[in-house]
Amino acid sequence: MQRVSVNIREENIDYDIFIGNNILKDDIIISTIRDILRGNRVFIISDNIVSTFYLDDLKQKLESIDIKVFSFILNKGEKSKNIENVYSIYSHLAECEISRDDLIIAFGGGVVGDISGFVSATWMRGIDYIQIPTTLLAMVDSSIGGKTAINIKEGKNLVGAFKSPKLVIIDTHTLSSLEKREYNTGMVEIIKHALLFDISLFKKIENIYSNKKRCTENTISEDIEYIIKRNCELKAHIVEIDYKEKKERMLLNFGHTIGHSIENAVGYGNILHGEAVAIGIVYAIKLGLELNITKDFYLLNRVINIFNNLSINTNIPKNINLIDSIKLDKKRSFEYINFIFLEEIEKPIIKKINISDFNFLV
Repeated sequence: MQRVSVNIREENIDYDIFIGNNILKDDIIISTIRDILRGNRVFIISDNIVSTFYLDDLKQKLESIDIKVFSFILNKGEKSKNIENVYSIYSHLAECEISRDDLIIAFGGGVVGDISGFVSATWMRGIDYIQIPTTLLAMVDSSIGGKTAINIKEGKNLVGAFKSPKLVIIDTHTLSSLEKREYNTGMVEIIKHALLFDISLFKKIENIYSNKKRCTENTISEDIEYIIKRNCELKAHIVEIDYKEKKERMLLNFGHTIGHSIENAVGYGNILHGEAVAIGIVYAIKLGLELNITKDFYLLNRVINIFNNLSINTNIPKNINLIDSIKLDKKRSFEYINFIFLEEIEKPIIKKINISDFNFLV
């Protein structure tokens, strides 16, 4: 079992990320949850897929140390991250008499983590929660850093709050039940982090996914624990130095301005988050080349090659009003938006550009 520590001094926040295979069966992990819990009730939020595979085992482990366990099951998918489900969760929390001394556990992918974090930030003005991410994307991204949010019809993640978990438990065994499409698109966020901050990691990923046949096999990379740990370290460092996204953390939005806009325009659930971000990364590089910001002319082909081998489309869907969706981006200021470019690998840059410049993409 490996550990990454997150210490946000200015916010007086610190927590650990534990990474390993089958660690949810480890008594040390269960004892750590017990140590965090001040009361005696745990409310688990999960989805209808994860709960089928893993929820009973987690419940039994917690109940074996005299914890009262309750659960709420969402339908899998981005469409569940809405205010109606938040209200339903609030009602169940009240029925279960969950107090500030109790604990919420987010047990699922990014959707479960985001909505659980938002509920934790707002229930009784704040209740502790733990992240147990079960998708590759959630393991390396949304479970770390304290951003929580829900969607409204006007845009993705427009309603949210900062709420850091007390603990993150990454059990790589849960990846064995993940669909290959979701596993591959989870690699997009890993590739994003590598492009931004770690050329050695990018080269490692490029080597692993140079073979299209290997990408389509239903296997998990033998290097996955190292890759996850390194990504957690990279994201934790950025969160530590810029928790509220005033400067450096904005770099993590690389590929997301276009990605979130595409998700909103095509309708949530019709495209996976990683697939949308992949499109966003490719077009950020294309736009960087067009505006003479990106200097590495080979970078575009290298990135597209990895995405192609992962069977991820990198073309903007047709017949969507992308510009209107971009106008609702949280980073917008009047007719300008802070956009993340790469001069080259490990050299990201933030540029304020006019929204009209995005006409190049459509």
